[in-house]
Amino acid sequence: MLLYALILGLAQLIPSGPKPTAESLETLARSALKRVEQMRKQPLSRPLKMGVKSKPQIKKFISRRMNEEYGPAKIKAEGDLLRLQGLLPMGTNYSSLISGLLTEQVAGFYDHTRQELHIADWLPNMIQGPVMAHEIFHAIQDQEWGAGKLIDSKRYSHDEVLAHAALLEGDATAVMVNYSQPPGASDITLSSMAVQMIAASLPMQMSSPQYPVMAAAPDYMKQSLIFPYQQGFLFVAALRNSGMSWDRMRDVYREPPSSTEQILHPKKYFPNRDLPSVVKLPSPLLTGYETSWTGVAGEFHMRQLLLRHLPIGEAVAGAEGWDGDHTVVLSKGAKTVAVTLSTWDSTDDAADFVERLKQRNEKATESKVTLRVHQQELNVAYAFSKDPKLAELAMDRALSTGKVERR
Repeated sequence: MLLYALILGLAQLIPSGPKPTAESLETLARSALKRVEQMRKQPLSRPLKMGVKSKPQIKKFISRRMNEEYGPAKIKAEGDLLRLQGLLPMGTNYSSLISGLLTEQVAGFYDHTRQELHIADWLPNMIQGPVMAHEIFHAIQDQEWGAGKLIDSKRYSHDEVLAHAALLEGDATAVMVNYSQPPGASDITLSSMAVQMIAASLPMQMSSPQYPVMAAAPDYMKQSLIFPYQQGFLFVAALRNSGMSWDRMRDVYREPPSSTEQILHPKKYFPNRDLPSVVKLPSPLLTGYETSWTGVAGEFHMRQLLLRHLPIGEAVAGAEGWDGDHTVVLSKGAKTVAVTLSTWDSTDDAADFVERLKQRNEKATESKVTLRVHQQELNVAYAFSKDPKLAELAMDRALSTGKVERR
């Protein structure tokens, strides 16, 4: 998905209490900042800008950020991709759905573009501290380690941005849960049982009935918003349990994970990095067609694609072995096609993905979209379109003209 959650949704699960004053919130934020700096032994180099905001103010700000970062055309194009692939119902207004999800979950956030902490004025005091710790740590990640640049969609591919977001949110979640511990408590990321319990609770908390937009959203949207927090937290905990100190975690921001594959399989990041292959489709792939969306979908997306109609174990197994892809959406008038050229670790992995993708499509009886898929040794091309001939043409052209640089 284009966007990952700008905020942590846990805060609104706490029963409401007396509304704190702006002065008390800023005092609490300064105290939380000192504690987070001590926890991670990383002070901010300059004073942290902060401001207390109402929910309408923050909602308005999020809407403006969406347009600044992506723009209506790119959001529409990704909506086309997800609808063609069956990840969204055909009539879904993707832009409105994203806006509704983000503003429903908002609980204050750090804005890396303006390097400012936005404090929510509607949360009770009892939960403000952990939320602030999470968002204040984003300020440290950004201002001291340059992490704000890692989620620039103009610089990095879709899959890289999501992997980077998982690093940022997973590490900030680790700070939040440790901040919530009693003084002197052990680092919670080193307790496998505690890590699994926290990770398992995140989807339930973020999709509770208190959030009607999230509760009613398609599974792909839910999983895309949950992924950076849940899988990012598991990724950070895996690095810690592999012997990485908090001081060494700073190095991860200099050489961040380059794919959701590395987030899902931390051993492919540390101690030995498995870099994805570079896959390139020519532009234009089809003469007369405009490329409205282009990027790397990644293993997480492949998994979600299969999960649409397959059991989780089969979907996970089918997406494993992903080694790179290039996905584009092409349009000409009313004709649209989403085509992917992917490469895999082995021919068996490629064949397994093809077989499961076909099985998934056979179960998608409600869809009027045609799938065309073909394997050529390590490479797999597939295309979705309402026009069967267009899907066939795009798939064939991807296999015959695409380039794969294996790494």
